[in-house]
Amino acid sequence: MKSKSSFPDITFTVQRGGHVAYEKTGIYPDFLRLHSAKHKRSWRFKQTKDTQNGVLKVNGQVAFYYSFDGFGCKMQSVIDGVVTDEWKLKRF
Repeated sequence: MKSKSSFPDITFTVQRGGHVAYEKTGIYPDFLRLHSAKHKRSWRFKQTKDTQNGVLKVNGQVAFYYSFDGFGCKMQSVIDGVVTDEWKLKRF
């Protein structure tokens, strides 16, 4: 693991690994890993670009938006279907 940071209760980590991918390509890929103890949920996305955007869903509903730029991860929560106005920046 390279780094950690947290957003209200979300932990953000950039993780290197993937034995199967290494066997196929000879490269260990990086993954963006986000974990929420409150929601009892983890999300893991393969880092394909230097900047990456996406959503985190809980029970099929969008709960957070994230934007990773290589320096940190900005997050925006969705409460009752309404997006909060602020992006919270998590640096590592």
